[in-house]
Amino acid sequence: MARLQYADPNDASVRELVERIIAERGSMLHLYQMLSHSAPIAEGWLALMTAVRQTSALTGKLRELVIMRIAMLSNSTKRIS
Repeated sequence: MARLQYADPNDASVRELVERIIAERGSMLHLYQMLSHSAPIAEGWLALMTAVRQTSALTGKLRELVIMRIAMLSNSTKRIS
């Protein structure tokens, strides 16, 4: 459960970004809905993840292992209660 309300994807200030995310990702995941509280942060995240997932030279399997390893090293796998 999110501690903050998800941003409204129908808000005019983020509508263009929401449409771009849906066009590129197929749907508006909760992650992007939360990030859209700040359009510049959401845009930066979208650019970074597009580079990591679509333009890196790593194979798909190795890329996913790197993503999981970074998540473990940064303690992002800890559950917040």
